Amino acid sequence: MLFMKHIEVVDVHVGGDLHRIVLGGIAELPGSSVLEKMSYLRAHADGLRRILLHEPRGGHPSLFADLVVQPGTPGADAGFIIMELMGYPLISGTNTMSTVIALLETGRLTMTEGTNQVVLEAPGGLIDVTAECENGKVTSVTYKANTPTFVAASDLVVDMPSRGVVRYDIVWSGAFYPVIRAADVGFDLIREEEEDIVSFSKSFIEAVNQLPRPVHPVFGEEGPISFVVYAGELQTGEDDSSSCRVCCYESPRNSVCRAPAGVPSTSVLVNLVNKGLLDLGECVRTVSIFGTSLQANITRKLDYHGKDGFEAMVTGSGWITSKSQIVVDFSDPLTPQEGLEEILN
Repeated sequence: MLFMKHIEVVDVHVGGDLHRIVLGGIAELPGSSVLEKMSYLRAHADGLRRILLHEPRGGHPSLFADLVVQPGTPGADAGFIIMELMGYPLISGTNTMSTVIALLETGRLTMTEGTNQVVLEAPGGLIDVTAECENGKVTSVTYKANTPTFVAASDLVVDMPSRGVVRYDIVWSGAFYPVIRAADVGFDLIREEEEDIVSFSKSFIEAVNQLPRPVHPVFGEEGPISFVVYAGELQTGEDDSSSCRVCCYESPRNSVCRAPAGVPSTSVLVNLVNKGLLDLGECVRTVSIFGTSLQANITRKLDYHGKDGFEAMVTGSGWITSKSQIVVDFSDPLTPQEGLEEILN
């Protein structure tokens, strides 16, 4: 037991995407902001991300992790660092929802019956969250990121040997997301296409990463493209409600999200608004290939460093699936060594 430490985690799923929320066992990281703390973790202690997400302790096909930290911005209730197999996104929707659910339902933040307002500090900025609560349970979560989403480039093309010319747009929403109209590449975004979507996406990312990368006006170069988002056709139901299928692929996990996911949903809707195909304020139900869904709408357009920036609100629900301790035993050869021991309590 001398070499063993424990990391306290709560697992929460939103739409089938599983989020491992770290609530204890990690010392406070250096840095005056969550962005600085994330940068420290990425540079000096990436072993935490690896032990949470990689086999043998991880391995779920749609697993993410979030480390709760002290915020650096006055008025924020908590900070959180998002960790995925591809690295460290600056903003994430379902990670936001899951973190708020874990904080409220475990009592880390005070829950009151009815509407609860929470402000989280992500590496990419503040996120305003409204959580509806009943009988000690968070029944729904709505978030609004204060860092705008924007279309970085439109009507791009890449020549893929197996598929010919593929057209796409790039939208920034916490990371850079290529957005492809699903019908253009022959997808209906149904469960039976999962294997084909994964295969196509892997080839697409390899091709796109040979091209010049977009640069964020504030956060700068963000590295290789790691995601592909597929947008279905906008549908109108008998009750005049709107829906749209959304599928997000992530590399190097080489799988698709179980949920339509928050920032991919935002990316699709912002792209539609930018093309004049969707009105500001129109609520759209985004649906994954697994049938799970979120509600999203683009609420405001504003100038963002010379580009049209957009703010969005996304609503979903989540459920705690487990509360556990991850055992860190450095005699285990499969325990990551990258700075992990230095940040354990």
